[in-house]
Parts: sequence; C-alpha cells; structure tokens
Amino acid sequence: MSGKVNFIEVKLEEPCRYCGRKKLKESEKFYKVFIEDTDTGIVVCELCKGGFNTLIVEGSEKTHATHLTFYIKRTLLEFREKLPETIRADLDSAMENYKNGRYSTSFRNIGVVAEWLTERLFTKKFGKQLAKETPRWEDRLGKLLHQSRRNKKIPEETVIFQLFSLKWLRNRVDHPSEYKITGEDVRLGLISIMYLFHQTSSYNLI
Repeated sequence: MSGKVNFIEVKLEEPCRYCGRKKLKESEKFYKVFIEDTDTGIVVCELCKGGFNTLIVEGSEKTHATHLTFYIKRTLLEFREKLPETIRADLDSAMENYKNGRYSTSFRNIGVVAEWLTERLFTKKFGKQLAKETPRWEDRLGKLLHQSRRNKKIPEETVIFQLFSLKWLRNRVDHPSEYKITGEDVRLGLISIMYLFHQTSSYNLI
C-alpha cells in the first residue's frame, strides 16, 4: 500500500489491527485508516497510529522509527515554552510532513530551525551589530566554523559542526540534484535538532 494516509477517529469496539489491543478505557482513541481517502477497513489504536503510518509510508522494516518520533515529541515538550511561536510551528510542521512522507518539505522546516539557532549562536559570539552586517546564515555559520577551527577549546564546537552538517544536507534538498531525500535523512535532521536544543540550552541560547 502507498499514498497519503489519513486517520479518522471512530468508536468501534473491534481491536487494533496493528497490535490486537482492545479499548481499555473510555478516553482511549481508535482510528480508521484511509489511504488516498479510501476506507481500508483497518482500525488502529492511538498508540499504534504512528507505527502504522510508518508501515504504510516506508515499509514494515522502518516501524522502529516510531520510537524515535516518540522521543522527539517528548523533547519538544521539554523545550516548547523556551521557543518562539514561529519555531514551534516549524517543528510541528517538520513532524507532520515527516509522518506523511513529505521529506523534502520536512527538512526545509528543519533548516529554518537550524538557521534560527545559528543566528542565536552568532549573535552571542559576535554581537548584534555584526549579526546585522552578516544577514546570510551561510556567512554566519562560516564565520563560526572558522573561529572554532582556530580555537578547538570553545565549548560550542560540537554545536557549530552539527549545524554545518545540517546546512550541507539542507542545501542538497533546496537545490536541484540527483539526490532524493529519504526518511533516514529527515530522522537524522530531527535528532540533530533535538541534540542541538539540549546543547544550546546549556549555553542559555534558548
């Protein structure tokens, strides 16, 4: 099966097709699966919704990725109040696009968040005036990278190199090339952003 997957909440009593579990309490949600707006007749529970979506979009061998998305959602909740509304919206969009197999769009969302983190780090290191004089995030990141190579002892070095890796892959997505982005690429981008949140939080950047 392939195509866009939608889930519509239902009040059926049949067990989840994915794990076989029946509704244990009234507040639990069960969903009927639609692919390209066609009723598949399949019902899944709220715990298996993400896993079933991955099964359809990427195949059964990738369903382990639902554990990663659970971790990412928990991390986002941890940092959510520290982030601007626009960044929260991009992160929500990145997750939604990832779950629906829109990998290029998801990675562009990730790129926007990486740009924001780069700006925060650049402003802290070089000041607001130089940040105004250096509007392109590629130039800001390049200057940060140059500084970190000259001084290997700066604590933000791992953050800078992680941001540089995201920039390279984001450019592959944004510009025409033979490279086709995959779910693995997006998962790498998402986990990198979560790592960056933890690291930059310790430097009081978010």
